Amino acid sequence: MSWHAHDLVWLTSKAELMLAENHQPIPDWVLTSTGPVVVRRAMPIVKQSIKYIPVGVRGGGKAERCAAYVPTHYILQSISPYEIVKRKLWANHPLTTEHSVFKALDSLIPHLESLGRPWGITGSCGYELATGIPQLTPRSDLDLIIDGQTLWSKADASRWLASWNVKGCRLDIQLETPMGAVALAEWALRDNHVLVKSNHGPSLVSDPWGLAKESA
Repeated sequence: MSWHAHDLVWLTSKAELMLAENHQPIPDWVLTSTGPVVVRRAMPIVKQSIKYIPVGVRGGGKAERCAAYVPTHYILQSISPYEIVKRKLWANHPLTTEHSVFKALDSLIPHLESLGRPWGITGSCGYELATGIPQLTPRSDLDLIIDGQTLWSKADASRWLASWNVKGCRLDIQLETPMGAVALAEWALRDNHVLVKSNHGPSLVSDPWGLAKESA
């Protein structure tokens, strides 16, 4: 089984986490935190023939964030941002008609579905939908990813962005290309290179589908 950035994974125990900064003790809030951890963008590592995947731990607030690695055999189950959408986990949320994030999502769904590409919900909204653990605040963004494994031209992306207008909620839409994640607005509106975030780190590319690449 493989896991990708933004996937949520449930563990048998957080005591088995290895912090990204070696020789640092695991904070108490990590051990007592509930819910899954989120796969982050970095390379897996292997120690003593055991594979570890990079994850981030969420606590009770912004100050409680922790980068770590976990052995894959401690993973119980997982859910991807795309599965959150397939299962329409927002349908019965108590704030569906009240919170700005859900209002923005409701207005965007027809446009997202028109793409014919898989899309998913990440960030605080995705975490809350998948777990039921409150994460959203009045100022929360709506974080989305769109499958970009096949080419999406700048012209088509720009036209799609211009086809809707969402107010009252900041949007962060990432396009998952073969090279990594690109901010969709940056890909659609910039003439030259765009920043791609991959497991190997950030880089500047002129074509996230591999025809040209220039390292940062």
